[in-house]
Amino acid sequence: MALNGIDVRCSAIVFRKGGVLLVRRTRDGIAVWTLPGGTPREGESMAACARRELSEETGVSADPSRVAFVLEAVPPGGSRRRLDIVFLVTGLVPGAEPQAREPGVEPCFVPVDQLSELELRPPIAGYLRGLRQQGARRYAPYLGNLWRPADGAGRHDALLSSFR
Repeated sequence: MALNGIDVRCSAIVFRKGGVLLVRRTRDGIAVWTLPGGTPREGESMAACARRELSEETGVSADPSRVAFVLEAVPPGGSRRRLDIVFLVTGLVPGAEPQAREPGVEPCFVPVDQLSELELRPPIAGYLRGLRQQGARRYAPYLGNLWRPADGAGRHDALLSSFR
């Protein structure tokens, strides 16, 4: 989903024991590690996107219930920016093992203490370690889609203008 030069992405953080679920993406012989995630489809909520992408890329089903953090990536001199809403996932089925389901995408649990050795994109190893240590005490609530139809004429426009 691209909005006025902003590419929106939704990602999922899945911790298990001392590891975090990452995907190794290989393109043109170059490998980078990322959180499972991708772009929302038309009409899809951000949480639903994170859930779908997690399943598509890793075969793991779980509930992205909390926003862990939001990050932005803008290359120097770039006209495009990426906004990534990163969800903390709960409800992982015990013993669930990730499976490669897409070409060039290899999911696996990586020990959190080895993250600094990887080519992790974006470079969030320290944030993942901190989140793992802080646990559920540090998160932003996900409010979901709060749009509601306006009760009266003009009220909806006035509400929208308050966000501009």
